[in-house]
Amino acid sequence: MKNEARLLHITGTVQGVGFRPFIYQIAKAHGLFGYVKNLGNYVEILLEGNLESLDNFLGDLLEKKPPLAKITEIKTKDVPASGYSKFIILPSESGVFENSIIPPDTAICEQCRSEIFDPSSRYYRYPFTVCTNCGPRYTTVRTLPYDRENTTMADFPLCPECEKEYTDPLNRRYHAQPVCCPKCGPEIWLSDTEGNILAKGYKAIVYASDFLQQGSILAIKGFGGFHIACNARKEEPVKELRRRLKRPEQPFAVMAKNAGVVETFAEVEGTGGVCLTSYRRPITILPRSKKFNLAESVSPGLHNIGVMLPYTGTQSLLFDRMPDAVYVMTSANLPGRPMVIENKEALEKLKGIADFYLLHNRVVANRNDDTVIRIVNGQAAYIRRSRGFVPEPVELPFDVEASIGVGAEMNSTVTVAKGKFAYISQYIGNTSYVETFKYHSEVVRHLIQLTGIEPLHWGCDLHPAFNTTRFALKMGGENTLKIQHHIAHMLALMADNSLPLDSRILGIALDGVGYGSDGTVWGGELFESSYLGHERVGHLLPQPMPGGDLASKIPSRMVLGILFGKLGREELEKLPLTFPQGTMEFSTVMKQLETGVNVIQSSSTGKVLDAAAAMLGICGIRTYDGEPAMKLESAARMSTHAVDLPVIIRKDRSTGVHVLDTTELLLGVYELSGMYPSSDLAFAVEESLAKGVSEIATSLAAKKGLEMIGLSGGVAYNDHITSCIARNVREAGFEFLAHRQVPCGDGCISFGQALAAGLSIKPEEEF
Repeated sequence: MKNEARLLHITGTVQGVGFRPFIYQIAKAHGLFGYVKNLGNYVEILLEGNLESLDNFLGDLLEKKPPLAKITEIKTKDVPASGYSKFIILPSESGVFENSIIPPDTAICEQCRSEIFDPSSRYYRYPFTVCTNCGPRYTTVRTLPYDRENTTMADFPLCPECEKEYTDPLNRRYHAQPVCCPKCGPEIWLSDTEGNILAKGYKAIVYASDFLQQGSILAIKGFGGFHIACNARKEEPVKELRRRLKRPEQPFAVMAKNAGVVETFAEVEGTGGVCLTSYRRPITILPRSKKFNLAESVSPGLHNIGVMLPYTGTQSLLFDRMPDAVYVMTSANLPGRPMVIENKEALEKLKGIADFYLLHNRVVANRNDDTVIRIVNGQAAYIRRSRGFVPEPVELPFDVEASIGVGAEMNSTVTVAKGKFAYISQYIGNTSYVETFKYHSEVVRHLIQLTGIEPLHWGCDLHPAFNTTRFALKMGGENTLKIQHHIAHMLALMADNSLPLDSRILGIALDGVGYGSDGTVWGGELFESSYLGHERVGHLLPQPMPGGDLASKIPSRMVLGILFGKLGREELEKLPLTFPQGTMEFSTVMKQLETGVNVIQSSSTGKVLDAAAAMLGICGIRTYDGEPAMKLESAARMSTHAVDLPVIIRKDRSTGVHVLDTTELLLGVYELSGMYPSSDLAFAVEESLAKGVSEIATSLAAKKGLEMIGLSGGVAYNDHITSCIARNVREAGFEFLAHRQVPCGDGCISFGQALAAGLSIKPEEEF
């Protein structure tokens, strides 16, 4: 029988995930000849054999692919047979690879985990044990193609035993680039604050575990950087860690051995349980259980807690002797700054914070924070999309030209895009800090290098003072497009829902602050949105922010700004507000409001929620980003009585757009204070705000003939507000859109910018 021949090009996550040995095995199983080779941005397969075997091969390819492989496209064509007499794996080809997909870091698989706890295994108690189904990937990559010599594992030549496994197509470690063993791989050791080695190997992990139980604070090096750890079951070490980090209130994430242990202090069920236990191992925000048996200071004033399970061999071994232990595992960085990744850097920067250091000598090529997910309205919402997901691409519903979005200022990311794929970087942080902005520039260079996408168009925020904006203008010149912050949110939301290019939606952006096209500060916006333009059709009532950014840090200032003109000075003085400088600051704020000096206007939703938190005595001073609103939400969950607050919608006389009156909302809180518990009023604020926004959105969508209403922005992480808006929208007969693959906060801004730039939208009036 004459052999047929087919050439296949397969794109997706097909490097470093055991894809080529998988192809080798199923080709041989079906009696096919030919080859498979890695071309960087795709895998090429030549198959020769009878037609039935070729068809069966394709069936197995889709049904039995390796667990970490993700196929985005298969191109096939018939070609003349070349006369191969066997099936072989050819070496990777070097060169420039465009749209190459490097696999993300994933948790240690069950097979490798079993080996490190098996006394008969040569991997017994070796923390760097990996195979093609697990372990670090992206954090090891220096350049392409993704072969061992181009990763940080090039520093560790394979021993004969590992070499045998690495070159055997039938072995699960075949071409697993991080593969190693105690004879040839990285070493782990425990040191004191001066760098003196106290123990090596498993003994170092035993000592570290003992020190944690005794109350010490440790710096622990992982895949993408350092964590700072302490015993989460005891108040003393957690409070001491807060003192050293100068984080008095910011919640800490914790790590436990398994879901069974987590159930002793948090609710593990539904989508939250699925996220927690997935091979990506994100930090999952879970509701605290009624029998919360951790230190209260782990997440003070909040109803929930961030939890993750071990994803490295080191972390798994830390629980070997203490299976019921729970450890704080927080990124080793100052707020908004890059996470520490180098041993020397850790010893210097964490001096006075860590008592001991659990170190290893594998270089971290790409810094990568933990991903953070929260369940909102029954669905997973990314607060931070990073380890376990980056650099997997987001598939676009249309083609874009080669572009880059450089992000906003806070919670920044970078996105490069071309064709139907967008690659969003790991979490970067607050680029107003010099060291974080330097890291941002490094991420830009590295992402361009790894994807092979040279951007023709640059997208940045409208705010002229952002470091990211200046960077884009310098690099992109006349090919740089400035995109208003909340329009970037809308574009990201639409593409995240795979809406086609001609789509129109009624978009809601509920956020902190973003520079508006009219020169004021926006943050509670409604748009008629498309990919090619927008119209601002509604917003929250602009409120004065006395002292500018000080009103963000001291939400009591926002209370005075909102109620100024509604209440007299004596009434305002009686409010239970907190000012760091006491009555002197109160007088200063009143003078600013009376004169209009150093006062900016903002329609920010976040600032209204912050003001409500301050007014109800829930949070008077912000010590971390989002604190007042987060604590307001936690208080609202304690509500037991329904309270009605006014929902007043007016039309702006000058623009004709719909405006939600938030002054009347806060005035209603004032009038009912003392009559109801703060939890009831907190719930009422969120409920009324959601109701008012929903009313505007559904009314306008009906008027304009739109079928979809979507929500983006940092306030969308509030489960109560989002669920209420979603319910109201659906009850009114509209489809509700939320983010699916990218954060609804500022982590999606670079994505929206890259889309706008890649579509080459030029008219300034559009954005």
